[in-house]
Amino acid sequence: MIDTKEERKARNCSNIFLKIYNNEKEGQINFFSAYKKYIASIKDKKIDDILIEYSDGVINGNILEFKLVINDINRVLFQVIKYLSKMRIKGIPVPANILLISLNTREIYKYNSADFLKDIEKTYIGASSKNNENFYTIIEPEKIYYNTNNNAAKLIEILREEKYVKININEDCILGWAERFYREHPKASKGDFIGDSEGLIPKAGEIREPYYFQDYIIPYEGKSNEKFKYLMDCLNDKLKKKELGAFYTPIPYCKKAVELVREAIKLVPIGNDYIILDRCSGTGNLESVLSDEELSHCVLSTYEYYEYKILIERLGEKVRYIIPPTENEVKYREGSLLNADALSEEYVNNEYLQEIINNPKITIILFENPPYRDNTSNTSGIARKGYTSFVKNEMRKEVKGAILNDLANNFIWAGFKYYLRQPTDSYIIFSPVKYFKSCNLSNKTFKDGFLFNRKYFHASHSAISCIWWQNINKEQDEFNLKAYDIETDFTQKSFQDMVNNGNLIYVKDVLVKKVYHLFTEKYYDKILKNGIAYMRASSFNLDSNSVTLTTIPVGAESYSPHGFLLQKNNFIEKLPLFCAKLYPQEKWYERDVYFTTADKGEEYIKDKDFLKFCLIYTCLSRYNKCLSFIGSNNRYYKNELCFEEYTLASEYIKTLNLNNEEKKLIQIWNDILKEAKNTKEYKKNITYGVYQIEQELNTFYKNDKDNIIYNYPELNGKLKKLKLVLKNYYKDYIQNKLFEYELLK
Repeated sequence: MIDTKEERKARNCSNIFLKIYNNEKEGQINFFSAYKKYIASIKDKKIDDILIEYSDGVINGNILEFKLVINDINRVLFQVIKYLSKMRIKGIPVPANILLISLNTREIYKYNSADFLKDIEKTYIGASSKNNENFYTIIEPEKIYYNTNNNAAKLIEILREEKYVKININEDCILGWAERFYREHPKASKGDFIGDSEGLIPKAGEIREPYYFQDYIIPYEGKSNEKFKYLMDCLNDKLKKKELGAFYTPIPYCKKAVELVREAIKLVPIGNDYIILDRCSGTGNLESVLSDEELSHCVLSTYEYYEYKILIERLGEKVRYIIPPTENEVKYREGSLLNADALSEEYVNNEYLQEIINNPKITIILFENPPYRDNTSNTSGIARKGYTSFVKNEMRKEVKGAILNDLANNFIWAGFKYYLRQPTDSYIIFSPVKYFKSCNLSNKTFKDGFLFNRKYFHASHSAISCIWWQNINKEQDEFNLKAYDIETDFTQKSFQDMVNNGNLIYVKDVLVKKVYHLFTEKYYDKILKNGIAYMRASSFNLDSNSVTLTTIPVGAESYSPHGFLLQKNNFIEKLPLFCAKLYPQEKWYERDVYFTTADKGEEYIKDKDFLKFCLIYTCLSRYNKCLSFIGSNNRYYKNELCFEEYTLASEYIKTLNLNNEEKKLIQIWNDILKEAKNTKEYKKNITYGVYQIEQELNTFYKNDKDNIIYNYPELNGKLKKLKLVLKNYYKDYIQNKLFEYELLK
């Protein structure tokens, strides 16, 4: 919520104009009288719709900017132009009127946004209020003095205008307008928005023949969508994005991956031909950095129709073959190419591919960024009820469990199964490392590889590997991957150009180790009664869905087979599992790389100091959600995993020797408990842990400026201190031991 002094002024001033607009009589009084009357009234329901992109307000076709005194009108005007640029990028209509308000001189300077369209259609980096000194225009504004009744009435008429400047659709803004389109029309498809003026399914789409956006955008005149080739994955509607699971591959990572392709080409026997096969090539971004000679060996396909159109236009004349080779041979359904579904039986048995596979004089190099998606709906590339892919059905004969549900796993399994036949064949794959680490889908020879930051794949900060496997069987437990990030080029106008023209930065070598045993296999108790708490520490993943610590199972956990009850006689030994699941993964190259395991069995239990560290951390962690309460059965459930008096944990810790850091933590806890007991919400008959104190005792309210005010600031301050000190304690005492005992790997 906006709460800085400058932005509160903006909210207040915007609210005044809203009041004037809504009530004409109010517009006929002095501005400052209105200011005094309405200064505290900033909770109008429309206010969030008015404060757009940190501007001082947008009312209908008007954008407002308030200053006490406008000393440099060009500077203030350029600030507003930057606001309008950001609105355009996010699919927000660009108001026709720019109103610059000088409060002390009671003047309004009115400009027409259309006069600055070229500037609005540029992309600006950084705060809109910064670096505006060099802008200059000879265009004179219309001046309005708002302290007279006539001009106040004129102002009302201006504020009622609903006129907008039509903008051109380009790479910078098409994503914002696409998201708006799908948000407002949930049943719409990619074809409805982006269309294509030529081809099998000619359809202009909203960008070429605006209907819903006819007042906001200029019709796009490009015959094809090649201009948006780097963004095609993002332009899908939400359902299609989920169905495809595809991500764009940034150019710097493509170039690095091609180094592996060129090494694989060196393995081609003298006298042999070779192909580079990509069954999920999208618009051909991976291949775009290959040489013309290398492109002449490429066999490509993509499942999404509008990507196929760009692929044909972009690389059709340079590559050896595209499946299907011409648009006349496309089997089309709902924006997809059925005969380019790489997981279908028809594709696996494709006549052209079979000729290659059966020719020992052709070396196959698979080079792919397969779609990665947890396909729990039991579909493959086609999202229709009751459909299961041919590949998934065949894979089920060899592989069991949730591994089957990941689309990337289907592609990878099929890649090794159907296309690699000779020792000189290779597979170069972009994918999270779990297919090797926990799914055991590759027992080929690791040759080389990298880790890349998935942030630049139109995704979140995490690690995606690019690994070169040679088709020679080999059992291996670990290998190193070189991690690379991208230093973006801020001289470029768009984020996509900044990334594609950026430089690779080597970060570090990251060791990837295969994992074998889940916590559930070795550490879970089978006892179903008399537990002191309930813990879920399931799967290999480090995520919030795989960890729970509560007094009793609640909600879906009541029926979950993935947790167990902690017992009085062994709860100390189980707490390291909880601590392992809370590894913070602060670096992108840790995410999707480190897993929890039971691979060293109970070796950690011998380390009594380690057990002590985990006890202290668990009992002081806000993620330990054990509560004390009276149940619906009138039974008292006691939180035993906290350090209030007479709990199992507090009695046990009395038997241990504490170091200075631990004594400091316990003292902070005692200070928190002292403050908690002074709150009016404190109940003497229950035991409190940190989580329950935060939820029930550390109460707050919001003032009229929407700022959070804590009722017990001393308590809140001590809770914050505990959080910081405990974080460092985890890092200093627990983290390394988790790796040592392979609870993390």
